[in-house]
Amino acid sequence: MWASDEEDEEYEEEEEVEEEDDEEEDEDEDEESDKEEDEESDEDEIDKIFNRAPGSQGVKTSREVETESESESESESESESEDESEGESGAESGAGADTGSGAAKNSKLAVGYKHGRSFVVRGSRIGVFRHTDGDEIVFDTSINHVDDTRGREFTPSTMMLHEQDSALVLQDAQRPNELFKMDLEYGKVVEEWRVHEDVPTVAVAPTTKYAQMTGDRTLVGLSHNMLYRIDPRLRDNMIVQDQQQAYVTKSHFTTAAATESGAVAVGSAKGEIRLFDRLGVRAKTVLPALGEPILGIDVTSDGRYVVATCKTYLLLVDTKLPDDANGRTGFMKAFPQAQKPAPKRLQLKPEHVVYMGAPISFTPAKFNQAPDAQGSEKTIVTSTGPFVVTWNLRRVLGTGRGDAYHIKQYQDTVVADNFRFGQDRSIVVTLPNDVLSVKRSQLAKPTRESLMIRSSGSLL
Repeated sequence: MWASDEEDEEYEEEEEVEEEDDEEEDEDEDEESDKEEDEESDEDEIDKIFNRAPGSQGVKTSREVETESESESESESESESEDESEGESGAESGAGADTGSGAAKNSKLAVGYKHGRSFVVRGSRIGVFRHTDGDEIVFDTSINHVDDTRGREFTPSTMMLHEQDSALVLQDAQRPNELFKMDLEYGKVVEEWRVHEDVPTVAVAPTTKYAQMTGDRTLVGLSHNMLYRIDPRLRDNMIVQDQQQAYVTKSHFTTAAATESGAVAVGSAKGEIRLFDRLGVRAKTVLPALGEPILGIDVTSDGRYVVATCKTYLLLVDTKLPDDANGRTGFMKAFPQAQKPAPKRLQLKPEHVVYMGAPISFTPAKFNQAPDAQGSEKTIVTSTGPFVVTWNLRRVLGTGRGDAYHIKQYQDTVVADNFRFGQDRSIVVTLPNDVLSVKRSQLAKPTRESLMIRSSGSLL
């Protein structure tokens, strides 16, 4: 019988308390100098991976895509192809390569760390995009067919980089009990993981904040009422028995994220947030629901701050225990009943929503990644409709204002967005038919003119 959470009980909503003064923190210097960490051998390796001749897996190289495009357009005017190639402008660049067919649209984004690559799902294909030294993004190649090991094509509903960016973990929404490992060297699914016959997986996450930079083969799995470690080396049942925690009543878990030490934050469709110090035990802290389901969750490396995405607002939670001499957080110890943190709402001003002319529907918000400097996450990014929105974390904490944000409008709906790995200077923006890189400095304080929905022809 599964043990129930020791704090899994109904809480009455508390009135928002005054925001406690943040401890004085030395402001991290804005060290954004680019590092060329990849050695020549790494570049050679990635060139072999993405620019090799295609095999039976159907992976096209960039050279072949260009050659085919040229041969097919010999009889067409050269001016059209020139217009298509001029998609870059100054600080912002676009890569509008067609990585799918028919009515397929871009849907998922995974930003890599090792070779400056990002991956975008488009139907049953995956586009591979390369980041340049100038913070631009260009189409590199495509994986033309996502098939399981028996040749059955599917559209990934989940995509996560794994094992030092050498693999993608994929999921097919039609088969929630299974996960698929795609080897990026060969561009094909090489393993199918039957996680558990009776436990459908609704979400996966790295075991630690930057596990994708390691060779760790395990990952965090989430069902509607269970949190567990998945080890694909196990046979039959891949759930590690002593690293699972289930609930008697349905908790409706939806999303999870881990800190650098492996503590896990879990959000639910009920709107609750649970903080676990490790897998296999009950949550140390349960924060009560404030109304809307949690659609996405992220956490800083040190676990100090959690950002949870609801449809019309974000919740920023300071997990530090009040008056704790050891500086512990709610991941490590339960909050006193009368001192649970009051989440700060990050939301758009009502007048700005009116100017936008459409209901708010946020994509999962993310902190910028800072693997080389613990505690230096500085910015939050999300999007709604054709707008990318960022909040400066220090400004929110310093002023207490959740409505101070910067914004940029695009010509189409933003389906996914995230910072380029290791910095917050540039943001990868995925549109239904395009992938762009925008400098954060291009986002500005919103005005009526900048928020009015414009036709695609009037946007730069």
